[in-house]
Amino acid sequence: MRDGRLIDAMRMPTVVVRGKPAVDGSVLHDWMYGHLDGGALFVLEHVHAMPRQGVSSSFQFGRMFGAVEALAIATGRRVEHVTPSVWKKAFHLTTDKQASIDAARLRFGDEVSKYVKIKKDEGVAEACLLAAYGHDHLL
Repeated sequence: MRDGRLIDAMRMPTVVVRGKPAVDGSVLHDWMYGHLDGGALFVLEHVHAMPRQGVSSSFQFGRMFGAVEALAIATGRRVEHVTPSVWKKAFHLTTDKQASIDAARLRFGDEVSKYVKIKKDEGVAEACLLAAYGHDHLL
């Protein structure tokens, strides 16, 4: 986001390492650095292991989050963590994926439509809303 407008978005780039998906740090690094300006703020969802989630999937999820967090911290910019309950409350959202997509479309209009085309893009819509939360509440 820049000045409250969405400038770019993408699905998390991944590669397969030993049969498991991992963040493609090179692609994410290039994308992040291509969009940085002087006042960049990174807003990451404050996550934790889920009850009844397997040890392997919890570890994999933590690896993915850690890679993103490390790249954000390495930029030297401010990094904030916000729980889903806090940022979703600001947009009156529940766990409904379609509601997140609709909220992103309401907030960003046509700007978000090129990134959020199908229900599977719900994560991109939520990332856009998380950025909007950061812009509205943390800057």
